[in-house]
Amino acid sequence: MSSLMFVKKHAFYCARNFRSQSYKKVRIKDILKGRKNNESADVQGWTRSVRKMKNHVFVDINDGSTAQNIQLVMSKDLFDRRVQFGTSISVRGKIQQSIQNEKNKYEILCDDLDVLGTYAEDAPLKKNASYDMQHLRSLLHLRMRHYKMAGVLRARNCVEMAMHKFFQEKGFLHIHTPILTSSDCETGGNVFSVQPDQIDEQESSDSSEDFFGAPAFLSVSGQLHLEACAMGMGDVYTLSPAFRSEKSHTRKHLNEFRMLEAELAHSKDLADMVNLMESSVKYLLQELLLNCSLDLATIEKDSPGHLSKLEKVASKQYVIMSYTEAIELLEKHQKHLQTASPSWGEDLNSDHETFLVQHCDSTPVFIVDFPSGSKPFYMPVNSDGKTVAAVDLIFPEVGELCGGSLRESDLDKLTSRLTALGLLPAYEWYLDLRRYGNTPHAGYGMGFDRFVTFALDIRNIRDAVPFPRYKNSCVL
Repeated sequence: MSSLMFVKKHAFYCARNFRSQSYKKVRIKDILKGRKNNESADVQGWTRSVRKMKNHVFVDINDGSTAQNIQLVMSKDLFDRRVQFGTSISVRGKIQQSIQNEKNKYEILCDDLDVLGTYAEDAPLKKNASYDMQHLRSLLHLRMRHYKMAGVLRARNCVEMAMHKFFQEKGFLHIHTPILTSSDCETGGNVFSVQPDQIDEQESSDSSEDFFGAPAFLSVSGQLHLEACAMGMGDVYTLSPAFRSEKSHTRKHLNEFRMLEAELAHSKDLADMVNLMESSVKYLLQELLLNCSLDLATIEKDSPGHLSKLEKVASKQYVIMSYTEAIELLEKHQKHLQTASPSWGEDLNSDHETFLVQHCDSTPVFIVDFPSGSKPFYMPVNSDGKTVAAVDLIFPEVGELCGGSLRESDLDKLTSRLTALGLLPAYEWYLDLRRYGNTPHAGYGMGFDRFVTFALDIRNIRDAVPFPRYKNSCVL
């Protein structure tokens, strides 16, 4: 037999032997749903508890796919004494219905056990110890192992997948908007500038030259890029990181956060966007209630009534009032406010927003038609000459969740505003969108992390993201 023929034959044998394995990796969430009963499977996870009986050992493990653990049943001879809380293990066995375990209907009868990683005795997370979210925040690289943070990450995944499903089914196209940009969408100045860490030796003689040929920033919003896409692709959306250099230490703010942003092409009615906002938020809550019931049940134990609150917000019609009506309402109920009621033209603070929502039976509130002086250049002025076609959605506990507007379609008006603000010629490209085949359109953004804080009853937005970035903290 030639060496070439031997190699081919040996390779075929190895491939055939490899593919003939009867065991396959299975996630615990699929087992507990009854999809794998009586099948043989490989399961990996981290040990949560060990109970030793006369003839058998029972080990509960979790693989992160669900809040529930699954019970492993094995003989004392198979058990490895290194297995304790936190140990990473891989087991092979048969999935069967559990007779004695009241919590789970299924368990795994093991015939093989492999210890993948031990858990040091001096580990900062201990079995049965109670940790609040603030303490876990000091262990960013380890807190995913705690059931609270694991639940947050599962819920974030559920919400993001539901978000894509909602917009895809409505015909929206998902766009990857850039993180590096030359524009400040809100023209507020709270941007992070981007510069190279080192200057090329050949260019060191002119250190003032911008790397991209112009000043570059981390994006505060993908809106303007979405508008460009909407003018040729129709309805579009993105879920992208955004950055703002605000030196805020409140429980509602981060310097890096996720934004859902959507643009509706061919829309000239603010009602279109209001309806899209409301239907999308309700859909996300309904999907969360349906697919994250175990994690929400854990939250309900600590915060009784949270589930009923979510169900109410997911089903009840939201309130709509104008900015002027909101100001009048706040002036009328000044004695119920902790701060002074705003004058017409001033921004609403968190105290004002909280009152408005509570006054409306803790129902989310749409506020429309804001003063023109408080909003960006791209919002069209209404027929009254004082307000713009803009809307904010105020939510219980978190305040402003969404904000959007119609986009100015009149080229002359937009040119006049950009000129007055000194934004030309930098925004000449934005005027091109109106020159060449412009169509009426509208758009809005939703704070993804703020939505998560509300949905999971999280007190501080820093606990709604895996690795929060805020003033004086950029760990890992």
